[in-house]
Amino acid sequence: MIGALLRSRYELTGLVTDGPIFAGYSARDRLTGRDVSVRVVKPPFASEPAFIQALSQTVAKYSVVHSIGVESQTEVDEDEGMAFMVSELTRGPSLSDRIKKLAPFSIPVSVSTGISICQSLDSIHRLGFVHGDLQGSNLSVLADGEVKLQLTGIWEAYSASPTAGAIVVGSMAPYMAPEVSAGGMPSPKSDVYAVGILLYELLSGRKPYVGDNPVAIALQHANTPTPSVRTINPSTPVVLDEIVKKAMSKEPNERYNSAGELLSDLRILQDALRFGRSLSWPLRGGANVAPKPTPNQPVAPTMGAIRDLDRTREPKPERDVPVWMLIAAVFLLGVVLSLLGAWLVFNLNKPKLIPVPNIRGLSATEARALLESSHLHMQVAARQPSDQIEMDRVLDVDPEPTVKVREGGLVRVTISAGSRVVEVPDLAGDTLDGAKTILGNLNLSLDTSVGAASDPTRAQGVVVKQLPAPKTKVERSTLVKVFLNNRDAPALDADKPATNPLTAPAGTPGTPAVKPPSGTNAAVPGPESRTAQTNAFQYFVKLPLKDLTVPTSVRLDITDDDSTRTVYDQLVNPGQALQVAPLGVGDQVEFHLYYDGVEKNSWVKKPVVNR
Repeated sequence: MIGALLRSRYELTGLVTDGPIFAGYSARDRLTGRDVSVRVVKPPFASEPAFIQALSQTVAKYSVVHSIGVESQTEVDEDEGMAFMVSELTRGPSLSDRIKKLAPFSIPVSVSTGISICQSLDSIHRLGFVHGDLQGSNLSVLADGEVKLQLTGIWEAYSASPTAGAIVVGSMAPYMAPEVSAGGMPSPKSDVYAVGILLYELLSGRKPYVGDNPVAIALQHANTPTPSVRTINPSTPVVLDEIVKKAMSKEPNERYNSAGELLSDLRILQDALRFGRSLSWPLRGGANVAPKPTPNQPVAPTMGAIRDLDRTREPKPERDVPVWMLIAAVFLLGVVLSLLGAWLVFNLNKPKLIPVPNIRGLSATEARALLESSHLHMQVAARQPSDQIEMDRVLDVDPEPTVKVREGGLVRVTISAGSRVVEVPDLAGDTLDGAKTILGNLNLSLDTSVGAASDPTRAQGVVVKQLPAPKTKVERSTLVKVFLNNRDAPALDADKPATNPLTAPAGTPGTPAVKPPSGTNAAVPGPESRTAQTNAFQYFVKLPLKDLTVPTSVRLDITDDDSTRTVYDQLVNPGQALQVAPLGVGDQVEFHLYYDGVEKNSWVKKPVVNR
């Protein structure tokens, strides 16, 4: 699916999640130029009209939720029978992944995460809505540690499918309140119950109730006494333990009424942790903060008492240690203190150790900004193709995230060069200029040899046929030949492939062999052929790249009268050569060659037209 173009608008750039109902992709909205999330409905649910209709109604209902902590949902659409949901793109690992890898978390981090969840949830409850499926996999952790809710309210659509509910109940069961398992509807209080489960996981690294199947887990929610997280993590404050138990109460009336009430208690606890104050349970605003010692409280004996003790003190015994030994001891103590001082000065002046932040999946710009905010520097070590991570995002980090390095240190990253292949779009009905723009957005090239075909059902001069055919998987930079509608056109020999000037055998007309200058790394001027446009030419560039000693990310950009665009971007090994045949518009074009993102060379070329 990566590289597919849905509704001629959403280009799928990377697989993000793969669940039982949806396959989630990052995508580029070519209409707005923004990155979005596209969740494609998987079979058999995609062929259930009632489920698709319910999903569309649910997304429309919850589209009024606009909160920085809630992923906004836009629409449900279809493309050739494939239903998909479009929403805001949220970048970051799921909370369940973070818990699996890093839990138990510290008390401050657990409380801060709980506050972030409740803040986002409160914005939903204030509108009279419920999330309904609050679990770690539906919460995304952002780079700044804040949490974002996903798939808000989508549970309402599951009942329209005969099987969707049974499929998702396995993931929902560990967080489902007893009254919901018994047949009740989700409510703000059942959302609070799920927050209590998540707090328990953050503090202990495990779920409070486990079982072999959803029914066994539901019975534990209903019948097993509410556990104390302090039995697993004794460092948990008593007040925090009581907050978690109240949120996880089996009786809805004994829980917090909404996320806002739970948020209030967590904030009181957070303030107490910051300022070292004591709290008692139950919390009543800030009134039960332990009082400070009064100014008149005795803190030391009176001076009179010291004098009385001095009168009763026994006479000092005679010193039996020689004076010279005392002087030597004082001298040695001075040496030790001097050495200790020098050690402290040396170590205090050393750059402090800083943990490398997790920048995997971030764009190169976002990763550089995050590293610089941590006083670290980023170096692009390589660019590698990836079918999972979209172009210009971080694939790998060296050193690994959480590893500590000195302030000002260097962090090497590997950047995704995107998928090697792309799906050819359907150009039928587009004009020649429109087809060129669409192909250019996908790093595909329009063959300058334009054919003609007759189709009485379409307007004159629009595309009626193309090679390769729509939805064919091809490598980027592939030439696509189009045939424009001409009702007077003769019979079409459209299946004959166009000659590629770079791969044509020696002696092919129009492609004379050109050898690079000996010992140089400059562009080799080849035969430039004039295109159908009067000012458009095809340029042939071949670079031997003799100066490469290690695998290097090589990029070649072209600037002409139309735009600046990348025509080559690959990881090149020593001994390989670069060869490309881009189109250029205007009297001259300018090429720029980059090694690992750093410009290596540039040159201007003018067209040489074969006459």
